[in-house]
Amino acid sequence: MEENRGNILIADDKPDNLRLLSRILTDEGHKVRKVLDGNRALDAAQLEPPDLILLDIMMPEMDGYEVCQMLKANKRTQAIPVIFLSALDDIEDKVKAFSVGGVDYITKPFQKEEVIARVKTHLHIQALHRDLKHKNSLLSEEIEQRKVVEADLKRALQDLKTAQEQIIAREKLASLGTLTAGIAHELRNPLNFIKNYAEGSIELAEEIKEEIEGQLQYVNSETASSIREILADIKENAMTIRQHGLRAAQIISSMMQHARSEVGKFQLTDLNSLLADAINLIYNSKRVQHPGFDIAIETSYDSDIGQIDVLPSELSRVFINLIENACYAAQKKRDKMGEEFAPKLSVKTQKLGNKVEIRIRDNGMGIDTETQAKIFEPFFTTKPVGEGTGLGLSIAYNIVVNQHGGILKLETELNVYTEFVIILPLQSRSASDRDTGNTWKGESTLSEASLTIEAS
Repeated sequence: MEENRGNILIADDKPDNLRLLSRILTDEGHKVRKVLDGNRALDAAQLEPPDLILLDIMMPEMDGYEVCQMLKANKRTQAIPVIFLSALDDIEDKVKAFSVGGVDYITKPFQKEEVIARVKTHLHIQALHRDLKHKNSLLSEEIEQRKVVEADLKRALQDLKTAQEQIIAREKLASLGTLTAGIAHELRNPLNFIKNYAEGSIELAEEIKEEIEGQLQYVNSETASSIREILADIKENAMTIRQHGLRAAQIISSMMQHARSEVGKFQLTDLNSLLADAINLIYNSKRVQHPGFDIAIETSYDSDIGQIDVLPSELSRVFINLIENACYAAQKKRDKMGEEFAPKLSVKTQKLGNKVEIRIRDNGMGIDTETQAKIFEPFFTTKPVGEGTGLGLSIAYNIVVNQHGGILKLETELNVYTEFVIILPLQSRSASDRDTGNTWKGESTLSEASLTIEAS
């Protein structure tokens, strides 16, 4: 709309008034439409909303007040300014006109200059309102866009910060992994000597005992008893040295596995069968080690998964570690609570688009918040001294995340449950690697602790 030029609707039951007003406004450059009653005014305003309405009050069937009220009740026409035209000059009529939504009031007989001035004023006000509304809309859009950009920027900065932290951690752990592998390698030979000489000392103690047993009858009983105690102490000490040597060898073996870079070939593998084999292995092993061991096992295997591209031997190590930990946790809770507690292991697989999810859950004691933050760190363990190396979950994380490009996360609630969730791509590495016989080298690092907590 040009400045102060508008689309004006005039409603008056007097044709002479319509012609006069139309000529005045047309001469000023306005587009004018004319109707003779209220119903037609409503239809015309609804069909093509004007910029301004000049509305007579005294009309047949529907007066101007009623027409104005209906205009203001309609969302399409409620913002159109209405100037009342009337021969009524009482203050009550003017007040009523403003109360039903009118913006101005022109009394008949009207003056040309007055009509032009009032129309010009309200068209200008209407134009300002529209411009303000448009600018508010643009401002709102700009605010929303800035919010989106700000949110994206925050995410980008957070991702950058996370990436930097991971790079720093990875570099530190790479150095630590190399150092660990070197130390472990250097310690192997001394530990083998310790273990072998301890075993030799045990055998020598037995041989000495057998050799002198027949001679002890010729010495007094107190001396014989003392000799037997010394030999028993020597044997016990040697057995203790051997036991701790084996323990140290186990830790070193785990460290070497953790730091190694070469893994096997990716193969199409029946994931459900691999998981079932790991369950059977751990269950039977536990039954042999602890005859009283028992745990209810619930499995739910998604048959749609079929075969997926994985490193079967490496992934089997992950399953065995997580299932063994689950059985251990559930049994510890039974030891604490007694016969009324029933240990339970739940294992579930599910195909999720181009990925597969494995959930391994126990109803043990759960994991507290402080421990959750450390659970995947190398050498961290909640088991008593001698029962765990603290490398199992760290190795599992390395296999799932670094070797398979998957996700390993923990969900837990203290005193209720612990659940490890593994998410793997259906095809972890390119099929060409498998077809050509290429192997993939994993990172030779102690994997950084990465944990997603979804616990209450």
